Amino acid sequence: MLRKVIITSVVGGCAYLLATLVLDSLAAQLIVAAGVGAVSLMVQFLIGFERRLAAVEDGQHGQTATLQRAVRQGFAKVSAATQLLARLEAAESKNNAIGRLVGQAAAIEPGASPLLVKFVETEMNRMTEFLHSVEHQELTYDGEDREWLLGLTCNAASSIDAISLCTVDADKPGFWAQPLGLDYLAAQQVAIQRGVRIRRLFVVHGPEHVDDRSLRMVYESQASVGIEVRVLNVTDMPLADFAVFDDVVSYEVVSGPRFAGADPVILCTRLVFRPDDVSRQMERFRDFWQRARPYGQSRALNDS
Repeated sequence: MLRKVIITSVVGGCAYLLATLVLDSLAAQLIVAAGVGAVSLMVQFLIGFERRLAAVEDGQHGQTATLQRAVRQGFAKVSAATQLLARLEAAESKNNAIGRLVGQAAAIEPGASPLLVKFVETEMNRMTEFLHSVEHQELTYDGEDREWLLGLTCNAASSIDAISLCTVDADKPGFWAQPLGLDYLAAQQVAIQRGVRIRRLFVVHGPEHVDDRSLRMVYESQASVGIEVRVLNVTDMPLADFAVFDDVVSYEVVSGPRFAGADPVILCTRLVFRPDDVSRQMERFRDFWQRARPYGQSRALNDS
């Protein structure tokens, strides 16, 4: 404002000096000086107003651009989430389970321990890798699995067909006497109660093992809960433990060489979903099942 007053005064003074050279009347000279000063002041106000208006427009353009970017990003996120939900619904996935997973992950407090946060991220990454492997129809777990075996048993709807290799070791509890084996047997009993047919083929090496007392206890415990049990005596035929659930998932245990006096080492556990591989496993099971004898007739195997 002070600058405008100074400029107006200077312009008015210059106009008064020029008017004294041209006009003789003092009143006319003052009128000219005042008019020129007023015009000068008006021009300054107009220039300032235009500058402020331009600054406001520039600010509005910047805010509009920022708002547009935010809206686009928001719609992009909504679109991605909508597409994901649509894919899940199309795949008939358990949206409630996924919703609980996301909700529990979001419920972690921002101030939680860095170790806890990293641990949760590791577990979620592991689940992501699990789902990625499911998409490629094969999963591998190093060592002996627990959760896959029990989870498949608890969710089987129609059938479980399994081949189990038997080893006879005095003073050593077998798989079926261990916690995992007991939990597995209990889960199978529940599955049978809801209508699942379970067939288990026990494979022994040598006729002297067919009627081994410890193995007979295993056969009887399986048969007592409703499992169809058969026993097959083989010599050098290579076989591996596996189970096929609902004719669509093959659960396979890969064991390493067994040394004298030591338990067999489980190298890895595999889940296979490829239809051709599952069909081959089912053909193997049906072939060996036809060759085997029901548990009550197992003594006849000693003569074969």
